[in-house]
Amino acid sequence: MEPNRLIWILIYALVILSPTNAADFVLEIYGNANMDEHLDQADLDYIRDIAAGKTEPTKLADANYDGDVDEEDIEQVQAILDGRETRITYIDILGEAETLNKPIKRLVNMGYNGVEMTRILGAEDLLVAYGADRSAHKTYLPELSDLPSVSPDEGAQAENADFERIIMLKTDALQTNIERGSSSTAGRAQKDIFKKNLPDVPLISLNMRELDVLVKNVRTYGYLIDHEKEAEQFIKWYTEYYNLFESRTKDIPEEERPTAFFEYASEPYNCYASGSNLGQVLVLAGGKNIIDGAVGPDDPQYKGMIAADPEFIVKENPKYIFEAVASWGDGGYETDDLSKMTASRDQVLNRSELVNVDAVKENQVYCLDYFLLIGAGNNIIGTAYLAKLFYPDLFEDIDPVAIHQEYVDRFCRIDFNVEEKGAFLYPPYDRWPVEA
Repeated sequence: MEPNRLIWILIYALVILSPTNAADFVLEIYGNANMDEHLDQADLDYIRDIAAGKTEPTKLADANYDGDVDEEDIEQVQAILDGRETRITYIDILGEAETLNKPIKRLVNMGYNGVEMTRILGAEDLLVAYGADRSAHKTYLPELSDLPSVSPDEGAQAENADFERIIMLKTDALQTNIERGSSSTAGRAQKDIFKKNLPDVPLISLNMRELDVLVKNVRTYGYLIDHEKEAEQFIKWYTEYYNLFESRTKDIPEEERPTAFFEYASEPYNCYASGSNLGQVLVLAGGKNIIDGAVGPDDPQYKGMIAADPEFIVKENPKYIFEAVASWGDGGYETDDLSKMTASRDQVLNRSELVNVDAVKENQVYCLDYFLLIGAGNNIIGTAYLAKLFYPDLFEDIDPVAIHQEYVDRFCRIDFNVEEKGAFLYPPYDRWPVEA
């Protein structure tokens, strides 16, 4: 752990702004007594005032999580700022407090995007295993693809985890697959299984997918794994693009926004609501998600996917249809073969019930790979492609390919030319927008 942790955090705090939708987030680490976005000297002062009876305790003032706010909490915050804490307590994606022993030197990561974020923060040396088998990702995860898998299914569900193997790995913590906003119900059951089978293993469950909460969760993760500097470097890069897209599209009237929706390519009419990771990509790019007509912000499905009625799609008559193509070893970075995407697009264009929908009539059906959409910050790349398609003049200065390459070079740190290799888009980007 670096001794100049606080200096790095303060430097980056001064030069970045958080995404607009996350500007008022609270960093949910115990010790953040003044309930803002950072742990810093102000929290020490706030706890001193609480201990002196000058102000009321806050939810996160009990830094050592022992039930009292006193001098020991001042010492705990100072230890965190100095990089010498032996324990840290945070609030996870389910709103529950979890305490980890520090430092974490061995980590099993069951999350899909959690593995990627661990590498982004330069902490891949902590990983001793991951959930689903990533051996097919030798190009994308060359240094990690040979690690053991502790789950036989791609979803890395807790009920299928090899708990005996996890225990044998002597992990200091386990990062779960509970990493998206729609996890609130299923995630509770998943966490219970982990707790039952791994009672002595601390759990990390953070949202690594949705655009609007990523900054909060990356900053938290940085503290948990002692990579705060790297977390702030990524946050700076990410927020610059997020703020750019948000500032240029936020005032576009609803009636002028192009109508569209994202569909999970493997399941026709299984569509992403606006609160989901892919729904947020569409909205941040300046589009109008027609699925809003079927599910609103107060609906539990708003952060996930819904099964849309084909008649509803026809009635809404979207201008664009986007197919989200989930790839494992047959897409993304691991192949140049576009046949899977071609087939996905063709099956949309050939649906008889959509023959009179504008997107089909005008040939405006596009396939994007999950590696541009799903999370760990890569969804800012998908946002760039859609924004450029929707508003070529407004985003004349934006090059989505360059943003993708920057992400690869700076945060994936692999030798990969995104313009020459991979299967990320169909039709290929040099044909966008596709002629009718």
